[in-house]
Amino acid sequence: MSLTKKLQLYRKQLHEQNARTAQKSDHDSGCSENREQVQNKEIQRAAAALGASIRHFDDQFVLVHTEFLPLSMKIGPYTLNDLKPIVDMWQSDFSDHPLSARGLHADDLLFFDTETTGLGSGTGQMIFLIGWARVTCNGLELKQYFLPGPGHEAAFYDAFLNDCGSLKNLVTFNGKAFDWPRVKTRHQFVRDQVPKLPAFGHFDLLHASRRLWKKRLESVRLQTIETEILSMKRPVDVPGKMAPFLYFQFLKHPDAQLVKGIIEHNRKDVLTLISLYIHLSNKILGKIECDPEEHYEIARWSDQLGNHAKARQLWETLINGKSLYQSPAKVRLAELCKREGNYVYSLNLFRSVIRECGDQDGSLCIEAAKLLEHRFKDYEKAIHYTQKAIDRLHKSQGSDETIAKTEAMYAKRLNRLDQKQFEKFS
Repeated sequence: MSLTKKLQLYRKQLHEQNARTAQKSDHDSGCSENREQVQNKEIQRAAAALGASIRHFDDQFVLVHTEFLPLSMKIGPYTLNDLKPIVDMWQSDFSDHPLSARGLHADDLLFFDTETTGLGSGTGQMIFLIGWARVTCNGLELKQYFLPGPGHEAAFYDAFLNDCGSLKNLVTFNGKAFDWPRVKTRHQFVRDQVPKLPAFGHFDLLHASRRLWKKRLESVRLQTIETEILSMKRPVDVPGKMAPFLYFQFLKHPDAQLVKGIIEHNRKDVLTLISLYIHLSNKILGKIECDPEEHYEIARWSDQLGNHAKARQLWETLINGKSLYQSPAKVRLAELCKREGNYVYSLNLFRSVIRECGDQDGSLCIEAAKLLEHRFKDYEKAIHYTQKAIDRLHKSQGSDETIAKTEAMYAKRLNRLDQKQFEKFS
């Protein structure tokens, strides 16, 4: 076959191949467009079933559910109406407390929660649902933003950031460590398309809950607090670990029933944050009764924050009562009095606990010995308490290494006291 005929045959085969490729491309394109159209219609039906509107942003969109709830609505032991008075009460509290709303109004607080595709901190973990609520003159405004797919994050964050306004006073449950860092991470991917993240402040209710209830609760989870502390009973709920699976199923088959439970779970979490903030504030401000454990932990927290007057008042209340926290409160108050220079009262408190509880490891005897040595120059009694500390140490349950190391320190103190006592009478 001549070269000319070979070229003609090649051109014919190339033309036929190009025609088949173009036909397949048109078919695939048609199928792709058809699939996209079908999915968009399914998402529209899902949005309608969820009571959500569809907000468009360029060629992307997001589902937004909005509702207004009356301030008379009850959430556990409180109504939404109870938020404003508790914020007003903070105005007369001049302590620098992490939950203080001093200088704020009730409508400045933004109660905020998210749902994600996983608990990891990597960039592959997406936030697919954001919920927030705040008090307005018309009631409580609650908004939820649902991400219909990974390609719609710009629409997702644009809607959220344009609606929420200020983020200076977020109220979350573990939001400092979990929710907000993930918002910042995902925002980086669309930061050139959407508003900047504004400055934010934080009231993280997890830390306050841990302080007050970590000893009594098996786990300090929001739903555990709902049941055990707020006496709220949540009906059948979607387990958190199921949320990513159901969301990924939705991405394949946009059916509202797959994610309806997740959205309701998020809604209830946001509402619970309001009730929990009111409850914690009431406890801290002394507006409702506290049990001895709560009294003790609030006093300890106040002391750490520098509000020594409040800590002293709470510890004295515990001292005058009968509970398991009576002796620990005496120890804490003795330490506070020692720092403030009230050495007589401090020594009396240490002695009282030693008599009542026996001082298992001798540490309280050493505190008494220090006061007697340095503040009262009573070396004889200081020797007595140091020897008592050594005796208690031998009966304690510590490791041999720890006991030996501590005994060496006590012995050193005892030798010094013997020397001072000798010099006093020489």
